[in-house]
Amino acid sequence: MKQTLRTRGQALAVAVVLAAGAAGCSVNSPFQTAKTQSIADGVAVNGLDGAEVNNIALVGGEAGGEATVTGAVENTTNQKITFTISAGGSKASTTVPPNTLITLGEKNLTLKKVKDGAGDMTGVEVGIGDQSVPVDVPVVAPTGYYEEFAPKGYTAPPTPSAPEAEEH
Repeated sequence: MKQTLRTRGQALAVAVVLAAGAAGCSVNSPFQTAKTQSIADGVAVNGLDGAEVNNIALVGGEAGGEATVTGAVENTTNQKITFTISAGGSKASTTVPPNTLITLGEKNLTLKKVKDGAGDMTGVEVGIGDQSVPVDVPVVAPTGYYEEFAPKGYTAPPTPSAPEAEEH
């Protein structure tokens, strides 16, 4: 009978140590769902009353060139609003009807002379009416999904060709 109590005691001690160790993992690892993150290529813009502005990105090529604005703007008011975006000396805008979501890529908004090129973050000013906020947005290359949003006149750089096989 002593053997059984000793075995049970050891098993209980091992179980307590394992449970304490497993509980410590969650203490040191914060919940990932407790932190709001933008899971798209673009960024969300906060601080503008009356609108939800999400997934803002610029589609462009080289630094100093043109870029097309993509993303979505939802007017949460009962009045039309004007969405504006500017970078450097260039500005683009569109009207958003009341209680409507628009996709900016369909509006053909283009910024000229964007300081940064594809793969970089660039500073822009995003506004609704007379409110505006500065935000850094990504500049994405006009390839894949973004190919249809390439700025007018954009020509893709030539792709390197594969070396030709030698004949023997």
